[in-house]
Amino acid sequence: MVDLAPAHLPKLSVVIPTMNEPLIQSLVDKVHFELGFVNHEVVVVDKSDEPLSLSSARVFRQNSRGLGHAILEGVAAATGEMIAVMDGDFSHRPEDLSRIVKNLGPQDFVLGSRYLEGGKNLDVPYRRVVSWLFNRFARVILGLELSDPMSGLIVARKAVFEKTRPNPIGFKLNLELVYQSKRLGFRGEEAPIVFTPRVSGKSKASVKEAVRTLSYIISLRFREP
Repeated sequence: MVDLAPAHLPKLSVVIPTMNEPLIQSLVDKVHFELGFVNHEVVVVDKSDEPLSLSSARVFRQNSRGLGHAILEGVAAATGEMIAVMDGDFSHRPEDLSRIVKNLGPQDFVLGSRYLEGGKNLDVPYRRVVSWLFNRFARVILGLELSDPMSGLIVARKAVFEKTRPNPIGFKLNLELVYQSKRLGFRGEEAPIVFTPRVSGKSKASVKEAVRTLSYIISLRFREP
């Protein structure tokens, strides 16, 4: 990618969906530290048991259901020309986000990848296996050339979200986003990231979610853009 000077970078909105994430304030602080070179904001869409109060972030109570729709609420509230989406549990490292933003070029989106050279998946072994299998299934069914369409970390122009009009389930909004982007002619690429196990809190993944995800991938293949 072509390296852009910080002065030329558009405003960035970092959207973080959360639900009972105990370290979200620490994550917000780390994001601000890493992105100090660019005009940015942090938008947190929360569905915790108790209302969330944060400093240095715009916090919205989620009105919809599901993580994917929480992201869309955050995108709708965002004021930046570029949107970054990341997990709220430190699985996505703010330093990886910073590196992607510093090297933004003419692409419409950049997707974080655990499987490019320089990337790593440090999750527990069985989740690494499940992740690889799901990614392989999605790539084959949807004809995607990306190595990791389900990493969850993405930086994209706001127009990509607006024109693809994703209708996600669970954690998979970015998968639909990049699939519809390809069909609509948007340009994208990947950048290596290190995916780490959540620092604290409880994972929202489940067997039920896995079955829904497989069905969702198949349904995308036949959905009109």
